[in-house]
Amino acid sequence: MVKTENTEERILEAARAVFIRKGLTGARMQEIADEAGINKALLHYYFRTKEKLFDRIFFEVFQTISSGINQAFTENIPFFDKIKKFIDLYIGVLLENPYLPIFFLNEIQQNPERLQQFIEKDVFKSMSSFLIQLSDEINAGRIRPVHPVHFIINMIGMLVIPFAVKPLLAPIVSRQLGIDYNDLLRERKEVVFQFIINAIKPIEK
Repeated sequence: MVKTENTEERILEAARAVFIRKGLTGARMQEIADEAGINKALLHYYFRTKEKLFDRIFFEVFQTISSGINQAFTENIPFFDKIKKFIDLYIGVLLENPYLPIFFLNEIQQNPERLQQFIEKDVFKSMSSFLIQLSDEINAGRIRPVHPVHFIINMIGMLVIPFAVKPLLAPIVSRQLGIDYNDLLRERKEVVFQFIINAIKPIEK
C-alpha cells in the first residue's frame, strides 16, 4: 500500500510539473513517465489516459483555490473584513502553490471551457453572494459605486499577476534592489487590501 501511494504521488507530482510547462495539449505520457522515473506501462496502469490524469490534477489544483474563495465569500462577516480574508487566503494559497497562476493561464489559453465549468459549478454561487453584499454596501452609501465585474477583475488581477510574472521580475528585483521577491509577495496582503479600501471608500466632503 505504501509503495502504491508513493508511486501515485510521484506520478501526480511529475504530471503537475509537465502540465504546468506544456498544458494538456503539449504534454505527453512518456514525458510524465520520465519525470516520475517510471516506465510508461506503469503510468498507464495508474492512469489509463492523459486526460484522466489531467482531470485529477486540474480538480486538485482548482479545489485549492475554490475552497478558499468559497470560505471567504460566504462567511457572515462585515464587507471590509470579507475582502481582507479573501486577500489573505488567496495570497496564502499562491505562496504555498506558486505554480497555480501559470497552470491556470495555460489552461485558459488551451481549454477555457473546462475552467468555465468549474467556476460556474464551484465558485459562482459564493461569488454571487459576495456581489449582492457589494451592491448592498453601495446602496447604503458605505462604499462608492463600482461596477461589480470590474471590482472582481481588479482584485484578482492585483493578486495573481505578481505571482504570474515572478520568473521575470524576481531575478531583476534581487539583483537591482537586493529584495527578496517572496517578501514582496507576502507584503501584498496589506498593500492590496489598503489599495482596494482606499479606492472604494466614500469621498469625505
